[in-house]
Amino acid sequence: MIGQLVQRARLVPELQAQNKDGALKELIGLAQAAGAFPDKALKKIGKLLTDREAIGSTGLGNGVAVPHVKAEGIDQSALVVARCKAGLEWQAIDGRPVHILFMLVSPAGDPERHLACLRWISTLARSSDFRRFLLDAADESAMRELLVEMSPKDRS
Repeated sequence: MIGQLVQRARLVPELQAQNKDGALKELIGLAQAAGAFPDKALKKIGKLLTDREAIGSTGLGNGVAVPHVKAEGIDQSALVVARCKAGLEWQAIDGRPVHILFMLVSPAGDPERHLACLRWISTLARSSDFRRFLLDAADESAMRELLVEMSPKDRS
């Protein structure tokens, strides 16, 4: 499940946005351009993510944010992993800028899969080695290799 999500993920070596709102728009646009969800869902997912941030910041600390929502009208989970070396203000719990973003959008009808993905992302976010390796990765290919390496292995 997570291995497939990683293979489909949109990876962004350097986010262009200068603030949280811009980053959310950029992440959503990149996911949609990669075919993660239909055009008609774009505005709705943007509103869901903005509303989620209004409830409480998805900045976990240690330079990581995980904007995430469950949405109607999408068939499979979508992941965008992006870096912002300069850092973005995200109202993270530790007050530090965010350098790594994981945007996760999942089908509303599959909350267990959404939670499993969030658990995996949370594990990565807590690993100082993972964060360092991701920030040091040379390009999108190296980022994907790291995510594949850190993905749970199928038990079948």
